[in-house]
Amino acid sequence: MSLAMKVVVQALRLRPKPLASAGAIAAEVDRDRPDAEVPRTLLRAYEVRRSSVEGMPVITLTPRGVHPVGELLYTHGGAYVHPLVTPHWHIIGNLGLATPLRVTVPLYALAPEHTGDETYPKLHKLYDSLTASGLPVIAAGDSGGGALAMALVIRARDEHLPLPDAVLLFSPCADATLTNPDIPVIEPRDPMLGREGALWAMRRWAGDRPLRHPWLSPVNDSLRALPRICVFHGERDILCPDAKKMVAKAKAVGTNAEINLYPDAFHVFVGVPQLPESRAALAHAREIIKNVTAT
Repeated sequence: MSLAMKVVVQALRLRPKPLASAGAIAAEVDRDRPDAEVPRTLLRAYEVRRSSVEGMPVITLTPRGVHPVGELLYTHGGAYVHPLVTPHWHIIGNLGLATPLRVTVPLYALAPEHTGDETYPKLHKLYDSLTASGLPVIAAGDSGGGALAMALVIRARDEHLPLPDAVLLFSPCADATLTNPDIPVIEPRDPMLGREGALWAMRRWAGDRPLRHPWLSPVNDSLRALPRICVFHGERDILCPDAKKMVAKAKAVGTNAEINLYPDAFHVFVGVPQLPESRAALAHAREIIKNVTAT
């Protein structure tokens, strides 16, 4: 464990887990917090356009002074109940460091007031518009946003639509049921997530859709005939066991999938780009983007 990682983990342990219980997360949801504004560093590097898809706000970042060579669709995490936060912009900014990408960030409606079934058609329409651009497309997301990215890819395959050229997943939720027997073993070491609180959020986002549905739990898909999938996960994270399971299943059916594990890292650690582990993960992700857009 790097010294920086040790310091951050200790700091996280000093505060209550935001997803420790249903009561804890419900109290968090009661706060009316807006999505984080685009940071000044990105405003200098990108032209920002705000639009909407059937009422869903969308932010598009186009690199200044250069033609984009690819499309990055980033679906943010937050247990489906929290808005986009500044660490998400850190991830997005770092992914675009080496390669000029047009970045699209949907600000989808959140649970418990809204369910995934309200958002999926809007995300599908947005995704289809990006694949129509003719540029390579990278789908990326963290936590619940990682499951959203996988849902987009699974739907595209099932409907015989263009697939993205790569899928980048940061601490994704691979199984919304949270029934993996390894979760109780990891939970005491996880400084951020608790099964009870996370499950409360999952159920409200799912609505009438079963939690085992592949759009919510991509581990339950066949995972066949999918594009390259690259996962980055800390092992101090209750979502890690199912991400491992998903990648192993994908590889077994011939999908190009890999998981990069960081034993002492917490949930979505890449949102703290100052960490050596985060820099290594994001550098690997940028290399994949560079290879995809160079072809």
